[in-house]
Amino acid sequence: MNNQLTSPLSQNHAFQFEVKERSDRLMNYFLISYFLVGLVLAVFYDTWFIAFGVGGLSLLAYYSVKIALPDSSLYQYVLSAVLGIFMAQFIYQMHGLFEMHFFAFIGSALLITYQKWKLQIPMLIVVVVHHASLGYLQDIGISKVYFTQLDYFTIQAFVIHIFLSAVIFFICGLWAYQLKKFNEISILQTIRMGELQKEALLSIERKRNEEALENSNQQLRISNMELEKARYDADQANQAKSIFLATMSHEIRTPMNGVVGMAALLAEPPLTEEQRMFTETITTCGDALISVINDILDFSKIESGNLELEREDFDLRHCIEDVLDIFGTKAAKTGLDLVYQIAENVPSQIVGDQLRLRQVLINLVGNAMKFTAQGEVCIDVHVQKTDSDGKVELRFDVRDTGIGIPEDKINQLFKAFSQVDSSTTRKYGGTGLGLAISEKLVGLMGGVITVKSRPDEGSTFSFTVSTNAGIRILVPYTYYNMAEQEGKKILVVDDNATNRTILKRQFELWKLKPVLADSGEEALAILSKNTAIDLVITDMQMPGMDGMMLAGFIREQYPHIPIILLSSIGEEFKNELPQRFVSIMTKPIKQHVLSKQIINALQQQPPVHDEKIIRNKLSRDFCEKYPFEILIAEDNEMNQHVIMHILHKMGYQPDLVKNGQEAVEAANQKDYGVILMDMQMPVMDGLEATRIIRETVVKQPVIIALTANAMTDDEEVCLKAGMDDYICKPVKLETLMGKLEKWYTAAIQQ
Repeated sequence: MNNQLTSPLSQNHAFQFEVKERSDRLMNYFLISYFLVGLVLAVFYDTWFIAFGVGGLSLLAYYSVKIALPDSSLYQYVLSAVLGIFMAQFIYQMHGLFEMHFFAFIGSALLITYQKWKLQIPMLIVVVVHHASLGYLQDIGISKVYFTQLDYFTIQAFVIHIFLSAVIFFICGLWAYQLKKFNEISILQTIRMGELQKEALLSIERKRNEEALENSNQQLRISNMELEKARYDADQANQAKSIFLATMSHEIRTPMNGVVGMAALLAEPPLTEEQRMFTETITTCGDALISVINDILDFSKIESGNLELEREDFDLRHCIEDVLDIFGTKAAKTGLDLVYQIAENVPSQIVGDQLRLRQVLINLVGNAMKFTAQGEVCIDVHVQKTDSDGKVELRFDVRDTGIGIPEDKINQLFKAFSQVDSSTTRKYGGTGLGLAISEKLVGLMGGVITVKSRPDEGSTFSFTVSTNAGIRILVPYTYYNMAEQEGKKILVVDDNATNRTILKRQFELWKLKPVLADSGEEALAILSKNTAIDLVITDMQMPGMDGMMLAGFIREQYPHIPIILLSSIGEEFKNELPQRFVSIMTKPIKQHVLSKQIINALQQQPPVHDEKIIRNKLSRDFCEKYPFEILIAEDNEMNQHVIMHILHKMGYQPDLVKNGQEAVEAANQKDYGVILMDMQMPVMDGLEATRIIRETVVKQPVIIALTANAMTDDEEVCLKAGMDDYICKPVKLETLMGKLEKWYTAAIQQ
């Protein structure tokens, strides 16, 4: 509102200033003209003194006030009086010529240009005073007054004369006033017109914008409809893909269950070397195919955003040791050293998804072993960052001494279905999904994965995970008290520098005194100078003098020193155990096993062998230890044969039904301890059968789901339906045995 008022006022002031400036310039010309008129009139009656004197003083008065007070309007009033004085001067110079009175009217008209009616007042006063005084003086007979050329000047003539002059001055003042008001109204109208034009332009622009907005909204609605349709199509495509993958998984896993299961059964009786090689090849190929399927399913889950991570407490050391155990046999065959080290400040128990962390480590360690012909594969774990809120960022480094990766190929590593060597003659196989899945999983765990590599020197894959230290009480990881062995000297003999470093660091944490040697010769030299060695731990495979030869020399010269052998093929030396070694440990070494063997050796206790050789896994004794009445609900004949044969080998006599309805009827007729329930069956599926059994059967059995579909979060679906556990096909012997043992133990505890 203030802005709206200020604009007209400022424009009016600007206009009035322009009027004043223009009028001042005009008055300069008229004042000079008045002065020149006075000089012309001086010719008639020789009134030069009056012309120069009165005219000059009038101009002096006007310009003096104007210069002295430039910001004041006083000079305009002086100008009005000066114009009246010029009228009186001209009347006097012409000896009372009546027509000279018109100069007063001319001056009054000139003052209208200032648009101020008050400027008429000074001239009116001058005219009244002039007429009254000089008329009176001439009327009383004073000579040379020259007011009028008439012989007499009555009071009536004076009044009429003054009245007419006043009327003229009033009309000029009114004219000036009206002119000023007209100009103000014109200015306001101009401003209003400008505002109206602006509003009109704004209205036109607003209408144009509304039309543009409507067009944009229309296009947006069309785009939204297209996007909605595209999203619907994408959802349908994803759903179709999920259904296809689930179906594919089921159709592949079902026959693979028969292949893997029958291969396991085939390996049980005594076989020739060639036969055993055949069965192992079948099992290995089956596991490889299942691994490829799992990779494809995991990648699909991650891409669709359906993969959610668990947050459970777990033991980090146990997790890493389990990963290395998987590759222990392969490492022994290829002669690779598998080692790991965990920094002291790393929490022993963390919160996260143990299964997915294992998956990442298995992928990275598996790749490292695939591309490493000799040397070592090492896992290093340390704390990268600790936040004030308890968050811990752990860094895992998987380092190998393999062939390395060319720098220009590194950017291909984490692309799905991409291989560094994609030629038809490539040496190393794989789907190219492992690293892509690992990168996605690491991202879900709040970290990043990077790689550093040099050709022919090896590679280091590093990734971080964001976690917290675990606080739940878990099944304890076995730790042995080493306090009683404090200060004992341990001679470590190993040609691998990483192994020596890790063992040295571990022994120092246990407050033992490690002495390091990188060969058998150096170890013998150390023993010859220092016989106060309490224990020797030696690697088997070393250049020059291997562990077996070194142990023979030590037994001859220092028979009192116990020796522990570290070997990738330890079981082949069982016959040498009593003569040369107190124990033989198979690499990769587990910390709790190492501590127990050291305690046994230093205390000269007979070794206790915890590592069982799983040979004949299927034994009828299993049924006696974990007795169950078992019902199998499975429609596929191949799977029926596999599961029936496995359970028969374990000593069970299971019953068999072919669909969910028969399973419900059987469960109501006989008390079963365990029901192995397939999910997809004709007539009635496993989920519906489970719900009915939970509602109708008095003595509730343990129901374990069997499924070949690993795509649609089956475990959660099974548990919601009332099932107790879940086994994914193909059924592994160890998995089935573990489930039976688990639920029998749970039943006993209840």
